[in-house]
Amino acid sequence: MPKLKPSILAREFKSLDKTMYHGTNSRHYQSLFSGVSLRECKNKTDFGRGFYLTTKFIQASKHANNRSKFNGDAIVFVYDVDVAALRQFQEKIFRKMDREWAEFIYLNRSERVIMDHHGFDYVFGGVADGKIEDLIEELDEINVTPNSPEFDYFYESIAKYDTYDQLSIHNQEIFDYNIITLRKVVRAFNKNSVYEYDASQITL
Repeated sequence: MPKLKPSILAREFKSLDKTMYHGTNSRHYQSLFSGVSLRECKNKTDFGRGFYLTTKFIQASKHANNRSKFNGDAIVFVYDVDVAALRQFQEKIFRKMDREWAEFIYLNRSERVIMDHHGFDYVFGGVADGKIEDLIEELDEINVTPNSPEFDYFYESIAKYDTYDQLSIHNQEIFDYNIITLRKVVRAFNKNSVYEYDASQITL
């Protein structure tokens, strides 16, 4: 079984920044530029269906780059966050990448579970390892529970990104009331390079 790095055990996730980032492919430029719609978000993600941001520009850039290997440009949407107003909504903060965090991710991603957020308007915490889908499938096949030994391996395997974080938004009002607003769109890895959208560069 892999061992958690000391930095992962020590890090606390508690600071929501006034500037946050969403990395994506330029194919999604027009829809996101016109405004975030949570109805368009994917199911079965770490913290459930929602719109994901991070405090880390480099993290958003890497994600955008991974999504743009074969088509489109790697771009990052830069958002301003009214943290004080956001704090008025119902939150769930995973301050540690602990077993509670791992169990929440498993319940959100498992095909065996229908998960809701128990009223959470947003969730903030660490990011699970990108190979999590295979691990989830294995756990579902053996009908694992968070108290079983197999879950220890799952937890140890997904807790790897000690510098990454994620904020998931689950209440559309947060965008409708301009608590999170778009500032600009830039090219990945370059905060100063404002992205100029060109539809002719996109292959459908």
